[in-house]
Amino acid sequence: MKNIKFLYPFLAVLMISISCTNEQYEEEKAIRSVRYLKIEKQNIDDKRTYSGYAVASQEVELSFRNNGIVTEKLVKVGQKVKKGDLLMRLDNVKAKLSFEQSLSALNAAKSDMLTAKSEYIRGKVLYEKGNFTLSKYETLKNTFENAINQYASAERKLAIDKEQIRFGYIYAPKDGTIAAVEANLNETVSNGQTVIKLNEGDGINVMVGVPENVISQIHQHETVALNFTSSDEILSGRVTEISPIIDNESATFPVKIELEEIASSIYSGMVAEVTFNFSSDQEVHTSIVLPLSAVGEDQEGNFVYYITKDQGDTATVHKRKIQVGDLLDHGIIIESGLTEGDMIVTAGLQTLLTGQTVKL
Repeated sequence: MKNIKFLYPFLAVLMISISCTNEQYEEEKAIRSVRYLKIEKQNIDDKRTYSGYAVASQEVELSFRNNGIVTEKLVKVGQKVKKGDLLMRLDNVKAKLSFEQSLSALNAAKSDMLTAKSEYIRGKVLYEKGNFTLSKYETLKNTFENAINQYASAERKLAIDKEQIRFGYIYAPKDGTIAAVEANLNETVSNGQTVIKLNEGDGINVMVGVPENVISQIHQHETVALNFTSSDEILSGRVTEISPIIDNESATFPVKIELEEIASSIYSGMVAEVTFNFSSDQEVHTSIVLPLSAVGEDQEGNFVYYITKDQGDTATVHKRKIQVGDLLDHGIIIESGLTEGDMIVTAGLQTLLTGQTVKL
C-alpha cells in the first residue's frame, strides 16, 4: 500500500509530460507543408497541340450486295492487292438457286415462243390463202407477241439473278493494301456490311478533334506541325477539311489534315500530335501561366491561395480571386489577380483555409 502511494506523484508527472508532448505534437501536425511557386511571366506563342491518328487518304470500305455466309477469305491485313483480285466470296446458295430457276424459266419461255412463232407463221399463210379466219389469225398473232414478251422478261430475270451471283464476290477496285478484314470464314454477313477496308495509294491523312473554343481559329489550307510517336521527325501537314458539326462522343470538331510529303514510315492508325500555331506573324508575348492544380473554382469563380511569408519557414495562405484566360498545353493563362513575384500554392487547395499557417 505504501509502495502504491509512492507511485502517485511519479504517475502524475508522467501524465503531465505526455499531455504536453501530445499538445506539442498536435501543434506541429497542424502546420502542414505545401508546394508553391514564385510567379514569373512566360513567353506565350499561342500554340495548341492535340492528339490525332493517321488514316489512309483514300480508304475504301468494301461490302457484299446481298446476304450470305463467307466461304472464301483470300486476303489478310497488310497484304498488297491488284485491281481485279478476288478478295472474298459468299456461298450464294439463294442466288444460285434463283439463277437456275430463271434459266429453266427462260428455256421454257423460249420453247413457248418458238412454238407460238411456228403457229403464227402457219396461220398467216393460211389466212392469206383465205383458209383461215381473221379471228383465228389475230389469236395466233397475239399469242406469239405475248410469248416474245414472256421470253424478254425471262431474259431480264436471268440477267438480274446472274448479277446477284456476282454480288457474292468482292474484287479489288484498285491497287492497294488491305487495311482491315472484318469478317471471318463461315460468318454470316448482311447486305452493305463492311467486311474489308482497302487503302488505295500511299497518301496519309491525320484526323484530329479540336475543341469548340479554338475551332473558329482554324482555316482551310493552314499549315500545321505533325509529330508521330513512332518517329522523332516533325512533319508538315495542311488542313483540308473542317467539320461544321461537333462529334458527340468526343465533344470536338473533326479536322482532316493531309501530309505534304509521303512518309513511308507512317501507317494508318498511328498516333500523331498535331500542333496549330494561332500566333499572327509568329508574334510572342509574355503572360502569367499557372498549372491547373494551382487554380481552384468555387461559386464566386476562380481563385488561388496566395502566400504571405511569416518568420522562419512558415507562411499564411489567403484565398485570392483571379480571372483566367485561354487553356494551354502546359497550364492556364491568368488575366488578372496576380503579379510577377507573387507566391501561390500549387497543390492540395481543397485542404486549405484562408488564414491557415503552412510550412514552405
